[in-house]
Amino acid sequence: MRILSRYVLSAFSKFLGWALLAFLLLFVVIDLVENVDRFIDRRVPPSEVGLYYLYYLPYILVLVLPVGALLACLFSIGELSRNGELVAMRASGLSLQRALSPLLAFAFLMSIFVLVFGEMAVPAANDRRMHLRAYRKHRPSPTQQRDVFLQEGREMVVFARRYEIKEGRAYEVSIQQYRGERLYRRIDAEQMVWEGGKWRLYQGWERTFYEDGEETHRFDRMDAPLSSLIPEDFARGRKNPERMGFWELRKYIRHLRRTGQPSRRWEVDLHLKASFPFANLLLVFLGVPLGVIRRGSGKAIGFGLSLLVSFLYYSTVRAGQVLGREEVLPPLAAAWLGNVLFGGVGAWLFVRME
Repeated sequence: MRILSRYVLSAFSKFLGWALLAFLLLFVVIDLVENVDRFIDRRVPPSEVGLYYLYYLPYILVLVLPVGALLACLFSIGELSRNGELVAMRASGLSLQRALSPLLAFAFLMSIFVLVFGEMAVPAANDRRMHLRAYRKHRPSPTQQRDVFLQEGREMVVFARRYEIKEGRAYEVSIQQYRGERLYRRIDAEQMVWEGGKWRLYQGWERTFYEDGEETHRFDRMDAPLSSLIPEDFARGRKNPERMGFWELRKYIRHLRRTGQPSRRWEVDLHLKASFPFANLLLVFLGVPLGVIRRGSGKAIGFGLSLLVSFLYYSTVRAGQVLGREEVLPPLAAAWLGNVLFGGVGAWLFVRME
């Protein structure tokens, strides 16, 4: 790596670290102030509140990283401009596009990191956070859920015609286990009850499918092959997309289609899982020419500009999500709407930056 590239990245990384720390603390403090009365009313111990925010941090990090990257981009380029270093770069024969291209390469690596991190860490952390007592809201809960459809892992789905919340009992249960696209095992039971910290099935049939036939046997009682689903999951009715990774959500959508259930909103969320990580690259791509254009202005202007651009970007992403769910736009176009618009503006400004 050239000395100039290391120098530019060093200035960017310094501001990025401080921006992320500030945004994370701000997010946690605001959320804590908003929910502290609920924690006190429910007598949630401080240790669980701390655990709640520990599991919340991965999701917050993915959410605020694009804003921090844009702010760091504006501040670092502003500092290079105030020190006369942009002029020195151009005087040495380098174009601004070439001199500041390391920022784009670093932002691309950030996007890949968020893509992997969002698949491996965020769903698991959100799942654990939502099971904590500190997460549960003060609101009347329904006494039952109907047509509950849940997925456990990548290979197993559970359907219950009715779930009685107070009893912890599900009726007309079907558990289907897949190997790839092939149905390998199916268990149908009249009831499934939460007993002794695990699910038990009553009065049903278990079938195992092979290439040359199937094996069937009846049971009066057996332990359900479920390890992570708990009564609260059935009480909520269906799993939140934030608790599923890309591949798990994709398989869930396929099962919805097989059973004839609507899947449009889930398809939009699936494509958003692929498009949103590249907000880091796009906002830096837009931030580089904006930083050059506003060189010489103060940090307050840079901070306000970064918040304005981030607000417009998130609003566009949210608008695309709504248009996709309402079937105004196809799911793919709805999820990538913000990236296409802001990427196009960023490319136009980047080319004309000189």
